[in-house]
Amino acid sequence: MNNLNNLNSFFKDQDSWDLEEPITGHEKRFLDKLKINKPKKNQNWIPLSIAASLLLGFGILYLNFINPTKQEIVFSPQVQQAHDSISSIINNELLALKEKETPKSKALIVDAMKQMNSLEKDYDNLKLEIAKNGENKQIVYAMITNMQTRISFIKSVLDQVESVNKINENDNENRI
Repeated sequence: MNNLNNLNSFFKDQDSWDLEEPITGHEKRFLDKLKINKPKKNQNWIPLSIAASLLLGFGILYLNFINPTKQEIVFSPQVQQAHDSISSIINNELLALKEKETPKSKALIVDAMKQMNSLEKDYDNLKLEIAKNGENKQIVYAMITNMQTRISFIKSVLDQVESVNKINENDNENRI
């Protein structure tokens, strides 16, 4: 009821309303302004935003479903413990190898790292097998063998690097 009283009081004050006619030609000027073609706004962002959305969607799809190597594989406690201890040994050996790097042994170490990457890819494939089929003795044994192979390979490369470094030291001593 209060709203009805407000409306009635609004319409009672008709004396303050502007009742004058617009200037002649007002309607024509108004219609002319409507007919003027306004320049279109630059809408290049629409295809770019669609492309960015699709790219983001495919990226998420790839990371979550197509590329499962990035997913964490859950091992049994015994396998996880063996994995952790052998991985720490491999990492320590790699650090030792990088510390021994000299200009003369750099090519040997770069080649060894390529071989290590190949062994790491094989290991990742074994982890995928566990993710797909579950843990079984053959796959776990293959994983441990892969890790042992990497350790012995790194130790062999370390021995070769030390030999190269000793030969270089002897050559340098003989030149003096």
